Amino acid sequence: MPHVSVHYKVIIPAGHHRQPRNANGELEPYPSSEVDVDEPGNISPLYVPEIQYTYNGAIGMAHMLFWSVTDGTQGQTYPAGTLTQSVGSNPLTITAWYYPTGGGGPGPTVIIDDAFSAIKGDFIDDTFVTVTSDPSLTSQANVVGVVLTTKAQTLQASASVNSTTEPFSKWISYGAGTANNSVINVPAGATGIAIAVYENSNVNIPKIDPDAFGAIYGTIIGGVAVDGGGAIIINGKPHPVVIHGVR
Repeated sequence: MPHVSVHYKVIIPAGHHRQPRNANGELEPYPSSEVDVDEPGNISPLYVPEIQYTYNGAIGMAHMLFWSVTDGTQGQTYPAGTLTQSVGSNPLTITAWYYPTGGGGPGPTVIIDDAFSAIKGDFIDDTFVTVTSDPSLTSQANVVGVVLTTKAQTLQASASVNSTTEPFSKWISYGAGTANNSVINVPAGATGIAIAVYENSNVNIPKIDPDAFGAIYGTIIGGVAVDGGGAIIINGKPHPVVIHGVR
């Protein structure tokens, strides 16, 4: 049976740096949910719109931005919301990505900018963006991963990057402006995050409604809601999932 690993990760804006990438750029507040699924089958990971996390002793809330699904050779991203993912012969890693709610700290306003590979299921360090409204900000946008927003800015994502064969697919914006294909227009005073997603369109790990063919499918419950074990519901019956020895 293929193994499915489900993670819930918070992107940490404090100290954000892309080249080289800071080691503490992501936080996983709860243990992952680990389960084996009959082949063929479907899995519906628990959708949590906001999660609580602790960073440097302070408690915060984070809003879900998107899902990523990868088997290591192919990957897809999906908007935040309920997800039913088909499972074939390959193991899958499913990750829900979050960003802290609330505004920025003291000082000039900035947005975080970054690039994401669907195949890798993670952020990538490539030089990927040009600040066309103010080219002097382009180096900082790629190296540090921030763009000053004391005035409106325009960002242009590269069509391709070196670390993956995937083409540019879309911008994901949370409080960082409005995208039009590979361009995102960032308003003055914005303090959110803009993510350029690199992703193939012709992948073979599609979302499938389990009712479409009556396959075995599962829903992960618990685990991420509390710091302990959970369960997966398969054909209406809960099966415990052991997390770090907690059942």
